[in-house]
Amino acid sequence: MKKILNKEFKDRYIPDPSKVHEILYKDCQEVLKNRLIALIIVALMIFPSLYAWFNIEAFWDPYGNTKNLSVAIVNQDQDYEYKNQRLNFGNDIVKNLKENKSLDWHFVDSKMAIEGLNTGRYYAILTIPKDFTESLMSVTQVDVRKAKIIYTTNEKTNAIAEKITDQGANKLQAKISNHLIQIISKTSLGAMGGISNMSDDINPKLTAMKTSLQRLDAQLVNSKKLAENNKNMIGDLDKSLASSKTSLDAMKNTINSTKKINDDIASMATDATSSIQSTSASIKAALRDVDRIMDSSVSLAQSLSSIGDQGAPQAIASIVNIRDKIDQAATRVNSISQVLNDINVVNSNVLNNAVTRLNNEYKSLTDASSRLAYLIDQVNTSNSMSSSIAQDVVNIVGESSEGINNFIRDFDDLVTRPLNMVNGNVSTVTGDIRAMVDSTSQLYPSVNSFINTASSLNSRVGSSITILEISIDILRGQVSDSIKMIDEIQNNKDLKAFNNVIKSNILERADFIKNPVEIKEEKMYKVANYGSSMAPFYSVLAAWVGVIILSTILSTEPSKEYRSIDRYFGRLSFFLILSIIQSMIISTGDLFILGVTAKEPVLFILILMLCSMAFCVLIFTLVSCFNTLGKGIAMFLLVIQIGGSGGTFPVQMTPIFFRTINSVIPFTYGINACREAIGGVYMPNLVNDIGALLVFALIPLVFGVMFKEKINDRMEPLSEKFEKSFLIH
Repeated sequence: MKKILNKEFKDRYIPDPSKVHEILYKDCQEVLKNRLIALIIVALMIFPSLYAWFNIEAFWDPYGNTKNLSVAIVNQDQDYEYKNQRLNFGNDIVKNLKENKSLDWHFVDSKMAIEGLNTGRYYAILTIPKDFTESLMSVTQVDVRKAKIIYTTNEKTNAIAEKITDQGANKLQAKISNHLIQIISKTSLGAMGGISNMSDDINPKLTAMKTSLQRLDAQLVNSKKLAENNKNMIGDLDKSLASSKTSLDAMKNTINSTKKINDDIASMATDATSSIQSTSASIKAALRDVDRIMDSSVSLAQSLSSIGDQGAPQAIASIVNIRDKIDQAATRVNSISQVLNDINVVNSNVLNNAVTRLNNEYKSLTDASSRLAYLIDQVNTSNSMSSSIAQDVVNIVGESSEGINNFIRDFDDLVTRPLNMVNGNVSTVTGDIRAMVDSTSQLYPSVNSFINTASSLNSRVGSSITILEISIDILRGQVSDSIKMIDEIQNNKDLKAFNNVIKSNILERADFIKNPVEIKEEKMYKVANYGSSMAPFYSVLAAWVGVIILSTILSTEPSKEYRSIDRYFGRLSFFLILSIIQSMIISTGDLFILGVTAKEPVLFILILMLCSMAFCVLIFTLVSCFNTLGKGIAMFLLVIQIGGSGGTFPVQMTPIFFRTINSVIPFTYGINACREAIGGVYMPNLVNDIGALLVFALIPLVFGVMFKEKINDRMEPLSEKFEKSFLIH
């Protein structure tokens, strides 16, 4: 009993490696032999990567391309006089915005702005009202009122664009506040009494001079850094030029190799032409032998009329002899047809007409043999040879002989000329390749001369940069001495009281009150750009989509001749190979085509391969067990994982349903693992994510092994209904 149970267990749950390998081998052979299937497989490998690449490229830097967002500016502000100054903050805002390129500002009147907002030409309107400056300056009066800028948006045009222009309005508000503080502070300082002529004339000028010198020193520092960077770039350029020269020499060797290969191909084409011509002559000679057999058959048929009605045994013997000759001719025609067909396959089907004609002649000969057999039966039955039967034999043999004669007459048009045309095309191609290689060879001297000239020029530029660095150091020393002299003047005892007054500047105090704390941002795992940040989500999503497409287009069930467990592992192996290739195309394209930056690029590729394998086992098991219903489940899992994986927005910002499923869906761990490879690895997180992906692969694998056969039996009636439907398959 124990042995029986063990055998049943093995038959149902243990796959046979040889059968699994046989199924996988047949699948691979089918792809290699069938060009259409191979083309479809290649498309299935590439298509998911396009889905990821297009989305990553679209989100590469969405907030860095706002300069084309159109915003209308309507300035209705009127002048306001304060302390003998004519102020108009609206005009100042317009002037500053004309120099600001963060958004596409349009300065129009109110009517045109409203019309543009309604038509979608503008995403928002900033209206500066008539009392804008007057309201701002109310801060100097008892009755203070805030100034307003009317911000009008058209949210139906684009939700994200509205948020971006909103940020532009907030920045504009901050600039207005700073400008207002400067104006009021400057006016207040002008009204202060007790400031000496020295304060008015000397110290401000010294301060301005010192500030200018400090700015000059900062610019000199930047110039020196720029010179050092250029010097490094020149060094890199030297290396690149040396590498280019090496590559140029390699290219020359490649050109010489190409010439030799092309000459070999031309020689092979000449040998092939000679062989084909010899074969053609042999075929034609064989056809003439068939023609001679048919001529002898015609002679025998014509002699039947002389036998008479009483010579039935002799007539039967003659007809049998004629039939044997026709069978012999048919056998030879069939052999010739096979030879032509083999030549036709090798030479791109140029002999289709000849093969068709010869097959028709073979059919005609076999039909003639059958008709002669019928006539032999008639002579046996009647025991006489009538003139009508003799004439029928003559007609049958004559028609067959005429078909062979016609083919021999058309032999050159059907066989010889098409083969000569193919060989002529080969000669033309080799000649074109030779001309292209010769043309490429002529470029070598020019490119080599250019590289030598560039190396010489690079050396001269390096010397000039060295001289520039020395000059900058000398000039910085002179600027430093000048700043020290100004400090000594300003620290003079006679100016000390004046400096104390300046330190109480209202502008500095207002700025401190407005921004008492500065926030210094530090990033632990810095990602270069927004596109690289979105790469994990869209790459994992593309891997899932790729497996869904595979399971939708390709069958998950091999031939029924194998056991269920062998079919499962055999076809799963084929799907795993395809899914791994998909993930490799997606990940390498992210890195090398789009330029996604990853701290661990190799790890990123390996993790995406693991994701594809886990997704493949899960989706394949669903479709293999539940057929069409399994495809629907896979699509449902895709939909809920997009929102629940936290791939775009933090999962904490999503509804409770998505927060609940976040920890039990494979997307979460696949995306997090890819983020570790891109931003920097924190090993506990990576180990946890990889472990979870392995669990998501192991559970469906065990499920498929244990329950696939039973579920397939239960689902058979439903599958039959789907097969009968012309809508679902």
